[in-house]
Parts: sequence; C-alpha cells; structure tokens
Amino acid sequence: MLDPKTISSWVGALVVAGGAFAGVVKFLFWIFDEVKKRKTHDGFAAPKTSLRLAAKSEGNCWWHMGRKRDDPTMQVVGSMFVTNIASVPVRIPQAELRYGFLGRKRVSGMVMVSRGLHENMHGMYDIAPNETRNLTFDFWVYPPVVEVSEPFIAHSVRFFDQFGNVHKVKRLRFASTHVDPPSQPKEPEEFPYEIVDPVEKEIVSVLKAELVRYQMCGRLAGGLGSVHIVYQGRSFTGMGSDSWTPNSPMNQLIVNDPESAVLKSDNLEALVAFYGRLGSDKEKERFVAVLIDRLDSKRGYLAVSYFIVCVLSCVGLLGDALRKAKRDLPDGEARVFGLSNVLMLLNGLLKYRHPDFTNEMLDEIERTVHGLKEHPFLIPAKIAAIRASRLAKA
Repeated sequence: MLDPKTISSWVGALVVAGGAFAGVVKFLFWIFDEVKKRKTHDGFAAPKTSLRLAAKSEGNCWWHMGRKRDDPTMQVVGSMFVTNIASVPVRIPQAELRYGFLGRKRVSGMVMVSRGLHENMHGMYDIAPNETRNLTFDFWVYPPVVEVSEPFIAHSVRFFDQFGNVHKVKRLRFASTHVDPPSQPKEPEEFPYEIVDPVEKEIVSVLKAELVRYQMCGRLAGGLGSVHIVYQGRSFTGMGSDSWTPNSPMNQLIVNDPESAVLKSDNLEALVAFYGRLGSDKEKERFVAVLIDRLDSKRGYLAVSYFIVCVLSCVGLLGDALRKAKRDLPDGEARVFGLSNVLMLLNGLLKYRHPDFTNEMLDEIERTVHGLKEHPFLIPAKIAAIRASRLAKA
C-alpha cells in the first residue's frame, strides 16, 4: 500500500507532465494556426519570403532634431530599394524602429512605397512581382537618444508585409543633418529717424515692420510674414499649398472661384494706401524707386523681397519688380529664401487670384522663372492652365 508521501510525489510528477503536455499541445496548435493563417479558402499559400531590401548610397538615411510640442524630438528618415521576389503583389503596411540595448525600445513609424521606380509619387502601393521600388520611412524618437551632431545607429528597422513576414535591416546608420551655422555678415540696417525724405521714411518703417512679421511667421511655418490668402472664409498661414486628388480629370491647379479668394496683409494695405495718397507723379516715382532700390540682397531686406514685389505688383509694376528680383537677388539662397519666397508668392497668387494677371504679366512671370536654379513650384503648369482656361472662355 502506497504511503501519502509516495502518492504526493506521483501527483506532483503527473501535474508537471500534464503541464508539459499541455504546453506541447498549445505549441502544436499555434503552429497549426500560423500555417492556416497563410492560406485562404481557395488554397492560396502566402509566400514565406517576399521582399529583398537593398541600401542606397550614403546620405539616404539621416536624422534631425525636430519638436514635439516644446520638447526636442528626433525625426529619423530613410530610403532604400525594395524588390518583390514573390509571385504575388506585396505591400508594406507597417514599419518599426528598434533601438537601445538589444533593441528593447521600439517605435512605429510611417512607410511609403513609390508608385514606380522612377516616379516621385509615394503611398501604400502594391509592389508587383519582380519589380523594384523606392521605399521611404520615418520615425519620431522621444526623448532624443544621441547628441544633435552625432549619428544615430539603430538596432534594426523592421518592415511587415500583408502576409505577416518581417523584413529587417540591422545596424542602420542615420547621419545627423546638423550643421553649425556659419557666421553671417551683419546685414546693413537703416533707421527711420535718420531718414529725411518723408516718402522713404514711411516705406522703410513698413519694411521693418514686415521684417518682424517674417521672423514670427516665415518659411519654416509656411508663411510669408503678414501676406496671406483668405479663401472661402478660411485664412491660410501664407499662400496655401498645392494638393490634388489623384486620378481626377478636374483642373486642380487653379481655383474655379477666384472671387472667393482675397489677398490680405495689413502692411501691404498700409503702403498701397500711402501710394494712393501721394499727390504728385514725382512722389509716386520716388515711392517706386525706394522699393526697387531695396529689392537687393545688399540692402538688408532680402527676407521680405516677396513683400516688396507684392507692393510693386499692386501699384501696377510687377514686370519692373520681377526683372530687378531676377537680376539682384541670389539664386538658390536658402538662409531666408529671398527669391524663392517671391516665387512662392506668385505660385499662390496664380492659383487663387489668376484673374489679376494679364497675359503680358503671365509672360513676364514665365520669363522670370525660365533658367532659374530655384524650384519654380507649379508656376509653369499654372500659367498653362490659366491660358487654357482663358482660351476656352474667349
């Protein structure tokens, strides 16, 4: 007859064996479920190997310090090639960045695939079998884990396809874009109290007011100081942005109700009203000369070149302003975007206020853009759309 101690030992052994058996059964069912996940009712077997990732040249993976509300946050950005080696289309809906010791920290990010290898349109596109596409991704890491000038080396970047396959790249290096700003020569500054000419003094006062507004609402915020568009009751930060619905046949380059758009700027209104109050042609000529003279990178008003062009356009001298801007503003300057902001202004006005431009003014704008290194936004396309629209109504 078994004593209680022996019975207890056998019961313990059976419990352990039962637990182990239950674990084995659970594991086998998990394997069975994973296999079933890869099949449909039609018997389709999902590919276990679907993508191959290939790095691009140096410079396609980088990071810079951004902001999450008021806190510094790392934006980690990368681009590489991806090839579908499966026999069915594959898409990539999810990306994950792992960093820290043994990759214990992780963050999800945004991943997009180009519509074609040589196309610049990105989204959640399927990659056809045997095709190679551009793969772009970005993550936000908070709090920052490296110094602003140091490279960031991730434990791994993982991409998940629709079949549950994981594709990872280990030890990916992201270079910092931080560059210590070079010392800038001090721009010349003039003081209204020293100016005797009353016309010049008033203009300089308003230009200085616009400089302050540009510092508060400049290119980094998508703004042009005090100058902005109000469209259908909605006030934009600057001149609005260009966006469109893909695959739509409608004309989306210019609005079909320009009467619903208004160019607004209290500083602009002040100078245009001042010009209207000038009593003689000589004073008006002086007004124009003062502005034209300051449309120059060496006069201290490069940051508000857009404003000077806008004022001159409102008094009927857009051509003179554009010719002076093209001649005396630096092409490709990216400190305050003087000439680029002029083009940004024109790009917005062509979209929302195209009736304000005569055919001769369109020619002048097109002549200005031609041959520039600056990105022309969508100015050439908008001019073509305006001309086509006018021809249809002739």
